[in-house]
Amino acid sequence: MYNVSPVGDVITQHNVSYHQYADDLQMYMSLTLTLNRSCDLSSIELCACDVSRWFTENALLLNPAKTEAVFFATRQRLSQLNKSQPIDVAGTHIQFTDAVKLLGVTLDSTLSFDTHVTEVTRHCHYHIRALKHIRPPLTVEAAKTFAVSIVGSKLDYCNGVLHDISQGNLDKLQRVQNVLARVTAEAPWSMSATDLR
Repeated sequence: MYNVSPVGDVITQHNVSYHQYADDLQMYMSLTLTLNRSCDLSSIELCACDVSRWFTENALLLNPAKTEAVFFATRQRLSQLNKSQPIDVAGTHIQFTDAVKLLGVTLDSTLSFDTHVTEVTRHCHYHIRALKHIRPPLTVEAAKTFAVSIVGSKLDYCNGVLHDISQGNLDKLQRVQNVLARVTAEAPWSMSATDLR
């Protein structure tokens, strides 16, 4: 078992910030847009090179195939940015994407969480359909347990990051709760979901 904590010393030498969770590492920094709509990525590229070297020297491997890069900014700022410029990580050119997944949360480039909410609702509806199929023989308590553990946990996971999201996204999540309440209670669609919840 290797200790990867000292890699933080390598990263901070480049004035790059980072988050580390087990063997998952995210490096980030603030960038300034130049006149030609590009950003100076040299600091983070040099940092990635040194991190890759540190991994190699410690019998570890930085996997460029699992490496993603994203710009976070307002829609207006992103429209001014030339995102075709790749970043070099361990000799591999990484293209910038519109979203990255971090510990089960999808972070889109504008931090609107539209993609994350869409994925969460899709997964929840899949499990609600499964519950609907097996609901008739279940007791109310068993159905509630299934609803909370399988669907409710998906709605609650990292919900703190959803602070101040759009009303449209909140409505999507609310509709999931409403459908879940009706299926769990085997209630008609005409019944108030607020009362059922």
